[in-house]
Amino acid sequence: MLRAVGATRRQVRRVILVEALILAAIGVAFGLLAGLYLGYMAVVALSAFGFSMDYAFPGSAILLAIAAGLLFGVLAALIPARQAAGLPIVAALRHE
Repeated sequence: MLRAVGATRRQVRRVILVEALILAAIGVAFGLLAGLYLGYMAVVALSAFGFSMDYAFPGSAILLAIAAGLLFGVLAALIPARQAAGLPIVAALRHE
């Protein structure tokens, strides 16, 4: 649809990659929050059964998880973005 209204192939690729980056960022944020919470709850539950331990999650692991999540989100969108940008306008409109 974007190509039909005048967008270039490069703009279509960029839109798809930015959308993938935004979705990956949302997924990373929810995943980190859920992981931190569930990890804490696991430590509390194990402490209740007599296996006392400290809850620790290093900041470098959070940064690594953010970087990996965003990188893999964009990498997963590269091929679909290339395919969408290369699709002829008439074929894309017929598909919709």
